[in-house]
Amino acid sequence: MYLKTVEMVGFKSFADKTTIEFDNGFTAIVGPNGSGKSNITEAIKWVLGEQSAKSLRGSKMSDVIFAGAEDRRKGQYAQVTLTFDNSDRALNFETDEVAVSRRYTAAGDSEYMINRRPCRLRDITELMMDTGIGRDSFSIISQGKVEQIFTQKPEDRRGIFEEAAGVMKYKSRKHEAERKLKHTEENLHRIYDILSELADRIEPLEEQKNAALRYKASKAELSDIEIALTAVQIETLNEQWQVAKNDILAYGEDIHNRRAALTKTQASLTDYKGKASQADASVNELHEQYVDLVKNAEQLQAKIQVHHQKVLFKENNQANQAENLDSLKAAVKDFKASIIQLKAQLADMEKDIDEKTTDRDSLLSALEDLSDDSEAAVQAKRTEYITALQKQSSLQNDLSQLEKDIANEVASVEKNQSERTAKETTLAELKAELAKAEADKVSMGQEIESLLNQYQMKDQEVKAKQDEAYRANQEMNQANQRLMQATARKESLEDLDRDHAGFYQGVKAALDLSDKIQGVHGAVAQLLRVPDTYTGAVETALAGAMQNIVTENGQVASQLIGELKRQRAGRATFLPLDVIKGRSVNPNDLNKIQSMPGFIGVMVDLVDFDNQYQQIMANLMGNVIVADNLDNARAIAKALYSRYRIVTLESDVINAGGSMTGGATKRNNNAGLLSRKTDIDHLSQEIKTLTATVTNLQEEMHQVSQVSEEMVKELETIKAQGDEARFSERTLTSQIDQLTGQIADLTEALKTGESLQASASKTKAKQEKAKAKLEADLKVVDDQVNQLKNLIEDMNLSATDKAEKRAQLQGQLQAAETDLAVMQSQYTQVESQLAGQEAELAAKENQVSQVEAELKLMREAILSNSETSGTLEADYQAAVKAQKDCEAQLKAVRKVRNEAQNKADALDKEVQEMNTHLQDLLEKQAKVEATASRYEVSIDNHLTHLREEYGLTFERARATSELTMSMESASLKVRQLKKEIEQIGPVNLAAIDEFEEVNQRFTFMQKQRDDVLAAKEKLYQTISEMDEEVAERFEQAFIAIRDAFEDIFPKLFGGGRASLKLTRPDNLLESGIDIEAQPPGKRLQHLSLLSGGEKALTAIALLFAILDVKTVPFSILDEVEAALDEANVARYGRFLREFAHKTQFIVITHRKGTMESANILYGVTMQDSGVSKLAAVRLEEFDEKLLESSN
Repeated sequence: MYLKTVEMVGFKSFADKTTIEFDNGFTAIVGPNGSGKSNITEAIKWVLGEQSAKSLRGSKMSDVIFAGAEDRRKGQYAQVTLTFDNSDRALNFETDEVAVSRRYTAAGDSEYMINRRPCRLRDITELMMDTGIGRDSFSIISQGKVEQIFTQKPEDRRGIFEEAAGVMKYKSRKHEAERKLKHTEENLHRIYDILSELADRIEPLEEQKNAALRYKASKAELSDIEIALTAVQIETLNEQWQVAKNDILAYGEDIHNRRAALTKTQASLTDYKGKASQADASVNELHEQYVDLVKNAEQLQAKIQVHHQKVLFKENNQANQAENLDSLKAAVKDFKASIIQLKAQLADMEKDIDEKTTDRDSLLSALEDLSDDSEAAVQAKRTEYITALQKQSSLQNDLSQLEKDIANEVASVEKNQSERTAKETTLAELKAELAKAEADKVSMGQEIESLLNQYQMKDQEVKAKQDEAYRANQEMNQANQRLMQATARKESLEDLDRDHAGFYQGVKAALDLSDKIQGVHGAVAQLLRVPDTYTGAVETALAGAMQNIVTENGQVASQLIGELKRQRAGRATFLPLDVIKGRSVNPNDLNKIQSMPGFIGVMVDLVDFDNQYQQIMANLMGNVIVADNLDNARAIAKALYSRYRIVTLESDVINAGGSMTGGATKRNNNAGLLSRKTDIDHLSQEIKTLTATVTNLQEEMHQVSQVSEEMVKELETIKAQGDEARFSERTLTSQIDQLTGQIADLTEALKTGESLQASASKTKAKQEKAKAKLEADLKVVDDQVNQLKNLIEDMNLSATDKAEKRAQLQGQLQAAETDLAVMQSQYTQVESQLAGQEAELAAKENQVSQVEAELKLMREAILSNSETSGTLEADYQAAVKAQKDCEAQLKAVRKVRNEAQNKADALDKEVQEMNTHLQDLLEKQAKVEATASRYEVSIDNHLTHLREEYGLTFERARATSELTMSMESASLKVRQLKKEIEQIGPVNLAAIDEFEEVNQRFTFMQKQRDDVLAAKEKLYQTISEMDEEVAERFEQAFIAIRDAFEDIFPKLFGGGRASLKLTRPDNLLESGIDIEAQPPGKRLQHLSLLSGGEKALTAIALLFAILDVKTVPFSILDEVEAALDEANVARYGRFLREFAHKTQFIVITHRKGTMESANILYGVTMQDSGVSKLAAVRLEEFDEKLLESSN
């Protein structure tokens, strides 16, 4: 592999497209300083991914774009393409040539391409990996990199040896292992924290577990005694409740009769109250009208008074304004008199000033007659003569300069015409080229648009298919998830159902015996089908009764009880079909509440079951009423005098007797027993549906994926075609922009030329006209000079005899002028006073006009107010009359209201007396009901205690437990057991299971700790292996480079010797590298003690040694030999020639010795300011031609 070409467009000083072709040998690029030759090196670094604008000698990345010149516009983008010969497949690309490009626009857009296809920088980096090519590798070596070798510390110098040794990937793996080790350490710390926490929990949990076991033993004994005692207490309370219930019925009949009579009387009372209320409403309405009328009359009366006051005020104001008008007129009269007086005074002053002016003028005339102007006239003529001479000289100079300007203007016109002809020819050529480029671009644009339309259509089809595939996949995943969830839920429910999960221990045992003993129908919960709406209410109502077992008869129940006792498997309640009788709500009570808000029904009517269980279900739910919420349930309970149990849909309960149970608890053991069978059926159907759905979606996904893959391939083909077309269009756009800029520049230049040509013609005409005028003026001035010269010679008069008379007249003139100035000042003062008086007069006359206008408006307003006063008086009288009429109507309606109210009061008194008698009866009934309620509440509390504490009904408690001691002894024993339980303190029953869970987790975390420790040890081993590999490879590379360096150094220096030494041979992972050298004729010494040239040549020897060990496809050397003398440069050049057989060298240089050794020589020049150009010479062919010519 080698670099074939570098193509640059708009990169730095290479404004135009420039292509450099390289052979697989030694190429030198030369040129003067500032010509742009180093821009070639930077272009290569830039393509390979250089991201630092500073390393490219810029402040920002846009500095790589051509910055423009005097006659060149700034570039719009920079693009560089490197083309590699890949015939040996060194690059992982199945083409013989690989082109890597980078493009950057003035808008800041950046783009990378491989073989003209857009890619990422990462793709280019990966492509070049392990080839030795990169922006920071030894494929590009500058003078600065050479200097680093002898200026770096030994430890820093180690990096170039590591790069040559190829250990960077091992160091990277080591860093990755160290990162994982750090993560492992963190995990280990967390595990230790968890183990510490679990260790702290195990001991207290064990204590809690033991306490819980003691609590369960005491609780079991307490349950047996308390169940039997509660059953006896319920039987006693039930007998007392029956007696009280009979008394309540007797009182109820008497109360019913009295309430009927009361209802009739209350109806009459309501009728009269309604009449009184209607009359009262009329009274209120009329009273409001009356109040409004009174207010209206009062408002009108107030308006009349206000109006009268306004009229009075205006009349007074009119009188004041009349007095003010008289005063103003008197002032006007006074001002006019004063003005007449001032005008007369001014006339007298004007007369005096005229007389004084006449005296002054006479003195001036006499003084002028005596004036001696002969000397002044001579001096004036001399001054005029000098001025004429100066004007004559100036005109001669102007005429000479004008003749030169005319000659220059003629030459300029001829030159402009020649340049214009050349520019018009160039412009025509550029326009033709532009038209062709624009036509090509239009054609390319149409092709791009066609490809874009194809791409968009295909892209939409692909996206639609991908969306369809994604949707199908999502739906399939969701369906799969639901299927797995449903299957798992169904299997779980079936396992629970088979195991009778949720049932008490004794119930489970009895149900398990159904295989051996015939006649077991199942638990109540298994025989019921409850709608979801009522599940909560039914579970609350039945509670533990859901686990009662229905048997064919009492004999079967006895067999089951015997087996439970024999096996000591627990207790259960049984409901024989031939024994249990149903209960119901009294029909009258049911009729009473059916229309009440919130009533839903009797619970037994809301559930489904086989007809054979009618008596069983009616016994459990026949007298339980269901309501929608607690408020409506309370209203129903009140209507039924709390004789029935009422359950709401929210699982609140109003017990018989009035006690209420509600709130929220965690789900109890009975929750879910009712819905389990229904859930299993629903889940079976759902699993069947979901299985079919998943199968259909899988088939749909397979079809969509096949179509989508084919469409994606078509889309990629269209995209590649579009990329190529867009690249061509961008090239054409760049060409069009360049041509447009050139045409604009030429057009502007032609316009400027035309303007200059026209301006030159006008200027020449003006110049010719000016020349003629100057010649005429010059002739006039010549004649004037001759005349003045003759006149001055004739003038020679005396001026001394009139001086005395002139002095006398001047004194008189001064006095006259002083008097005249005083008079004029006095005149100005009087004139100013007159102007002020006239201004005051005008202001006073204006005020008189304003006051007269105001008086006229006041008279009109007073007349209008008089008319308004009459209207207001009429409105007031009408309002007073309406007020009196409303007052009379109000008295009549009040009389009707009072009569109806008196009758209502009498009936109200009668109702109160009837209520008193009824209340006495209700109080007596209430006392009996309270007694019955206490019995009922006590019974219900005992039943609730049995149900909630032990999950038992009264019948089951009476059947399963027998009190073997007196009630007093049993009560004492219960108190003792409760005290023992209280002394145990708070008990965590969950601690029994929790202890086992925590103990298992503790064991698991110990195993996790051991696994993490093993992983940690393995990571340490990996790091050690990487260190060994790095050390081994570094040592091998160091030895190889050292041997090559010791061989190359004397060849480059023409003698001497050099060596490389490790600063820490015992630590190959961190050791630095020292360089010692002995140039010919000198002693062996450290690199830092050598001269600048010796250092540079030593560093170059080391670089060649590294390249000898670590061969790269090509190497770019940018003025690395700048510090060498001519002899060393020649050896350096020969050495490059020798190395070129295995490494392609591209050398930026300005040294003769290097140039002479090159196969191809490229010259970089800057003929136009700011634009680099390239010229190539193949030296081998040149040498052959020289040899042929010499022969």
